[in-house]
Amino acid sequence: MAETICFDMYGTLCDTSSVTETLAAELDAPQALVAELDATWRAKQLQYSYQAALMEAYRPFWAVTRDALEYALAQWGIEPDGPTRERLLESYEHLDPYPDAVETLTRLSEAGHTVTVLSNGNPEMLETLADNAGLAPHLDDVVSADEVSTFKPNPSVYENAAERTDTEIGDCRLVSGNAWDVAGAESAGMRTAWVNRANDPFERLGVSPTLEVTGLTEVADELS
Repeated sequence: MAETICFDMYGTLCDTSSVTETLAAELDAPQALVAELDATWRAKQLQYSYQAALMEAYRPFWAVTRDALEYALAQWGIEPDGPTRERLLESYEHLDPYPDAVETLTRLSEAGHTVTVLSNGNPEMLETLADNAGLAPHLDDVVSADEVSTFKPNPSVYENAAERTDTEIGDCRLVSGNAWDVAGAESAGMRTAWVNRANDPFERLGVSPTLEVTGLTEVADELS
């Protein structure tokens, strides 16, 4: 049966850790410090999105990403100039796609599924990244949490994706490498596919993924 398949962007189609290349080049920092900066930046980006949603103090994901970067730089005692900070931030528009991303999108589309992105990123971030990563030609739509002025895992984000694609929510499937995102989609009534690249245990939140795989290609194998 054809589904509307909604792919998370950050950590699912594109590798957020590919920012380390820019961090290393711009800051001339040791690899260990670059890894810590990357981890702190991503952790704070997610934390701030959760907090903004709970506080009902929405800001676009670009602003959240900027604030998370500023925190990471401050925590690790790094003070680059303004232009360098901008280049670091802009690395989020040039993330590397996972090697199996394009193949997976193509196979699912050819199998008759509607293939979209569903992400916390604001529309400008997502459209730019999709173009730069070579994903845009393989997508039917890009749906942003910005449209409902909150962030995943708020149910309204997943419900809006179903409405935007004119699909019953039970006929939508979220594909995500983030377990908390999969839990949110399951709770909202979507089918899911958890891309568990690190062989982690699933979150203890009272739901389970509909499908668990170790890479994107397996999603295409299962649903084609």
